[in-house]
Amino acid sequence: AEGMTLYPDYLRRTGYRLPAEAEWEYACRAGATTARYFGETDSLLGEYAWYSKTSQDRWMLPVGSLKPNDSGLFDMQGNVLEWCQDRGLLYRQDREWMGDKKQLGKLSNSQSRVLRGGSFDVNAPYVRSANRNNLQPDTRSSNVGFRVARTYS
Repeated sequence: AEGMTLYPDYLRRTGYRLPAEAEWEYACRAGATTARYFGETDSLLGEYAWYSKTSQDRWMLPVGSLKPNDSGLFDMQGNVLEWCQDRGLLYRQDREWMGDKKQLGKLSNSQSRVLRGGSFDVNAPYVRSANRNNLQPDTRSSNVGFRVARTYS
């Protein structure tokens, strides 16, 4: 709801939450340094991700029906864009580089939130570990979903 705030220690509290953007990318890459967790080539993309060429104009497809990344996570690229906790800030703002910072303060529907991954309706160049979008939190779309993160004590 408009005006909610995150607890200052939200990244240390046990339980489920949206992942931070850095956590999402770390989970997606699974140790890879290439554009995709299985390499650079588009030729293998259809084995790992639902995107415009493989989804054949269908909406979200069953999770786990393609190959996982090296951490065993399915659909980190393609199928749906995934919400992250972070605000949709530019990487560079006011001549200062934005680092990994806690996203404190009041939450607002006027502040966009980061979406990561790719979706069933985008072309191959947008299905990669560093793909980054943002939307207002109250936006509903058939190509947007979420994956929860869990903080252990």
